[in-house]
Amino acid sequence: MRNTFTLLALFFTTTLSAQLKKGDWNINTTTDAPMNLRLRTNGPGFKSYDFSINPGVGYFLKDRWEIGGGPVVSLNGANYKDQMSGYSLKNRSSSVGLNLFTRYYLKKEGRLVPYLTLGATYLRTTGSTTDYNGIKSNYRLNQWQAGGGAGLSWFVSPKVALFAELTYTGEWGSGSGYTGGLNFKVGIQVFFNRKKK
Repeated sequence: MRNTFTLLALFFTTTLSAQLKKGDWNINTTTDAPMNLRLRTNGPGFKSYDFSINPGVGYFLKDRWEIGGGPVVSLNGANYKDQMSGYSLKNRSSSVGLNLFTRYYLKKEGRLVPYLTLGATYLRTTGSTTDYNGIKSNYRLNQWQAGGGAGLSWFVSPKVALFAELTYTGEWGSGSGYTGGLNFKVGIQVFFNRKKK
């Protein structure tokens, strides 16, 4: 155990800090899995799950300022079963779309680099609902999302960072009105095309 701590300490003390320069590229992916990839019970007889993944590519227009985009894929489901009558209600949906984002990093160098982010997403959602009588109906929705917030990148090497971000995201489309809330995601970033000092 002592050797493990020694190796970890050596790793972190020899890790070089990042440099976020104009012309660099960033391949990244985010997911909300830590918060949502589990079966949740939201009350008697009600269970739900949701999962999304968003790979992307970013480019630094200037030092510390990145723009980018990528596809979005998400899966959602909810079940409700009345304990008294035994009737059940099911909903399943999947979405594919495109996400555009920009990030402004508050530091040019360092192991821990905070940033501000803005993003917009278009989603095409296909789903089905099965009602209490077993009648199934299908639907298709066009949805828009937009939001902003802050994040933190932790550089475990000069080219690789783990990151987490918390944003407020609003959603609307297909006559469903507006909904909004906080969204927490984690991910990994890989930077390349950078020059050594």
